[in-house]
Amino acid sequence: MTLPETTPVRPPAAPDQPARTPKHPARRLAGPALSVAVIALALFLWWLFTTATDAIDPLKFPAPDKVWDSASNLRETLWSDATATLGRVVVSWSVGSALGVAVGLLMSRSRTLFYALTPVIEAVRPIPPVALIPFVILWFGIGDSGKIFLGALASFMVMVVNTIVAAGNVNPLYGRAARSLGAGSGQVYRTVVLRAIVPELLSGLRIGSALTFAVVVAAEFQGAQSGLGRLIMQASRTLNTPSVLVGTIIIAIEAVLLDRIIKLLSDRATRWSASAP
Repeated sequence: MTLPETTPVRPPAAPDQPARTPKHPARRLAGPALSVAVIALALFLWWLFTTATDAIDPLKFPAPDKVWDSASNLRETLWSDATATLGRVVVSWSVGSALGVAVGLLMSRSRTLFYALTPVIEAVRPIPPVALIPFVILWFGIGDSGKIFLGALASFMVMVVNTIVAAGNVNPLYGRAARSLGAGSGQVYRTVVLRAIVPELLSGLRIGSALTFAVVVAAEFQGAQSGLGRLIMQASRTLNTPSVLVGTIIIAIEAVLLDRIIKLLSDRATRWSASAP
């Protein structure tokens, strides 16, 4: 008796995805053009209400020419203050983010670590890092160490929670599919879990960078020898609002540039993911 010849069962083919049509150049430029237009409008309104009509008291909000003059007068120290702040932010953000991701990954794999560290993290997380400035000055003095510690603490809290949540949101079906193909638990974690949480981690890095800027600048208000926070605090004591606005604008520029760099690296690292930040 001969068995009828059978053909191997093939999984159903995935429905054809509609081909992505390249965006028209005009559409690609529409977003940046709108951003430039909004910035230009904001600058025009600033000039209109502070210079052309004097509708705003210059002490409360200085005119563009006064801000430019103040920046020119500060040119000898502005660069050093800007680089000091940016350096502290980058170092503290890098250290805090790396530690946050590492601890978050360990907690997501170990129930013992999760239950041991979660109460500590949940107790410390709501505390604003700037509330610790008096203790940090006592512990580290007025040098860079204290400011880097506070910035690292802020970014650590963002990334450790972000990592735990991201790892917990990975679809367990992915892990089961990998195990059915012979992958071990370590290989599943490296090739499935870590790859799946990359987009969420990169989003957390962007949030952490902005928070780190805020914390480091706030720390520079107290006992700093350099930095944009020190510049703003010294200017505010004499009601030098043009210099205050100069420092604020430089902070905004640095924060936006750092965010754009992270965004660019994120896009390149997550080209395979439709959910890239």
